[in-house]
Amino acid sequence: MSKLGELKCHSSRVLHLSQSPDGSTVVSAGADETLRFWEVFGPPMTDSSRVSDLDSLLSFKRSLIR
Repeated sequence: MSKLGELKCHSSRVLHLSQSPDGSTVVSAGADETLRFWEVFGPPMTDSSRVSDLDSLLSFKRSLIR
């Protein structure tokens, strides 16, 4: 088994992961009381293409979170 990547945006350990029904987005919940949204099959983001966490949260339909 080989490591494919890391989730480095949480300042504490990751407690939960959830995947959207279409499989394109993963949400991680950390012990630092934050949610992070990850596009797992999109192109790597550059600093100029980053979207704020609030914009990401608002664009993710609440009905997809289980």
